[in-house]
Order: sequence, then C-alpha cells, then structure tokens
Amino acid sequence: MKVLCIVQARMGSERLPGKVMKEINGKPMISYTLNSLKKSKYIDEIVLATSTLEINDSLARYVESININVFRGDENNVLERYKLVSDKYQGDVVIRVTGDCPLIDPIIVDHVVTKFLMYDYDYVRLDVPDTFQRGFDVEVLSKEALDKVYNKVCREENINNNEFSAFKEHVTYYIYTHQDEFKVGYVKGEEMYYENKEINLSVDNEKDFTRVEEILKGLA
Repeated sequence: MKVLCIVQARMGSERLPGKVMKEINGKPMISYTLNSLKKSKYIDEIVLATSTLEINDSLARYVESININVFRGDENNVLERYKLVSDKYQGDVVIRVTGDCPLIDPIIVDHVVTKFLMYDYDYVRLDVPDTFQRGFDVEVLSKEALDKVYNKVCREENINNNEFSAFKEHVTYYIYTHQDEFKVGYVKGEEMYYENKEINLSVDNEKDFTRVEEILKGLA
C-alpha cells in the first residue's frame, strides 16, 4: 500500500499573487509545507501538483530543486490533476494538502491517516473550521474514491457542464456533498482548543501571510 501526498499549489492567487513563493526567513513559503510533510510517518511520496501555465514555472523549478516531483496539468481542473498524479505515482491512499498551509502539522496528518486506515473509510477529513483551525487542513481518501469522483464528474457529457465546475476545482467537494455515496469520517479537535478555531493559519491574503510569517520567525 502506497500513501501518496499530493500538494496543490499555484502562483496565480487572486488575493495574494505568488504567495507560495513569498519568502519567510529566506525560504519560499511552500518549503515549510513540504518540509513538514516530509516528517510524516505514513507518507511514502510527496508530489506537487500545479498547472501548465508559465506563471508556475518558478514554483516548479524550485520544488524540483529540493528533490520533490512536480506534476503539471490543467489550471482549472484540479480534480483531473489529482487523478493523473495518483495514476502516475500509483497511490493507493491519497492525501490532499494545499500549498498555502505552511504550518501544516505532520502529527495531525498522521492522525487523520490513522483514522482512515483503522476504520476502512473512503474519505476522512480534519474537522476544519468547526473544531480545528484553518491552516492544518488535511484530507485523506482512497484511490477508489478519487477514481469514482473523477469518473462521475469528468465523463465526456459533463465536460462543458457548468454544474460540475465546482467539483473540478475543489477535489473533494463532490464527496462531502454526496456523503450517501461514500463512507466519510471526521477527525475533530478537543473542546478545550475550540477557542482558537477562529484564527486563520492558512494564507489567503497579506494579513494572513504576516500572521504566519510572525509565527515562523518566532520558531526559527
């Protein structure tokens, strides 16, 4: 059984362009995400999935320079990117992480994987934002579940159907809006930590970046 972690990232963010390559302590933000994931006890391989747009060239070159494989596919069909990566790298279990989470915690990642494996789920996600903060987001799904979603959403008759566009952009959106078709689990946070769940630790805009930058500089 191979556990494959696919990190989706791109340079074309509308609110904070190029955010994944913005430097913190002299290193691109994406390096913090990838280096944390390397500490997971479950992950067998990490692949960065970005698009073929030229704007992502610098991101791809950097990630390859730190010995992590890069896959480039359709800009808008992120679901297809995940499907093709999972095919190419033969992942049996697929972990989804986004590149704007530089504080991702490998212990939390492994905890979600543990629940997925223990109870034979199709899909398990961290309970964000209800009982966990944004920024620790991790989802785990089986290759079979990913293939099932892809085959439904990306079948030929749905290629130009706008009703399916959200499912292509958000890889697991079909699963948690059609939970009757899958065995779905959640990893919830302890109640004593609920008070912090409103603090966003992912990076969506300049304010988020400054917050995360201060935390990482404090840890350096």
